[in-house]
Amino acid sequence: MIITQTHKRRTFVGSMNVGTDLIQALKSICVDNSIFCADFTATGYLADITLVRFDGRINRYGEATTHAGTFHAVGLHGNISLADRQTDVRCHAVGTVSPTRGELELVSGELMSGTVVAVEFSLTTHDDIRLYREHDARTGLDSWLRVEFGDGPPVPRDDEPLEVLPAVAVTPAPPSRPKEEPHVHHDMDITEGDFLNHPALGRGQVVATDAEERVSIRLESGRVVELHLGLLEVSQVTTEGKHRVFKVTIKRRSKSG
Repeated sequence: MIITQTHKRRTFVGSMNVGTDLIQALKSICVDNSIFCADFTATGYLADITLVRFDGRINRYGEATTHAGTFHAVGLHGNISLADRQTDVRCHAVGTVSPTRGELELVSGELMSGTVVAVEFSLTTHDDIRLYREHDARTGLDSWLRVEFGDGPPVPRDDEPLEVLPAVAVTPAPPSRPKEEPHVHHDMDITEGDFLNHPALGRGQVVATDAEERVSIRLESGRVVELHLGLLEVSQVTTEGKHRVFKVTIKRRSKSG
């Protein structure tokens, strides 16, 4: 059993962008706001959801099932933790599916994906701990088997309200400093001046990189946002003059039977 009391919390409340994948949107919120441990609730409507269910008789997950049509999410409940040092989102759903044909169907399970039609959420962080999921041979589940204690939330970098959903942590443009040779991200060779097309933030130009797999991009609004490349899939799409344009997607968790 793991049980501990937390004291340092932040709360995020908002609505998801229409057309985004719910799980990826939650990951984006966590990655861009340095959230490592949290719980959340949400209600609303999704389209074409994919669910998976765990069978305790054989200690394994069954095949994922996709339910076409509109899903009325009576309850979406879940938590955020870490697995293999990556952001891990677990979301349990119950509600009804209105298929294009046939009768209304009551369904439940662990949500793997679903396109947002209209979803409102509340997310509370637990910033003084980090919970880690690891495989538990006794149950066949990836359970919380390890906890680490931290110093609390990151130091606030901007007092302005968040303008983009999924929410992101934003900073003013960095002060001028002596010109340095740009750091190169060795896997994708990302350098200052390149462009990233982010699924939630839109288009941004790289203004800084470092050896810790982080890049800072300036959005079209002028704001600067920091991203962690270890949590993203990056692929080059095209070039514009001397600069490359990269497509960015958020890494998704997969389940094996």
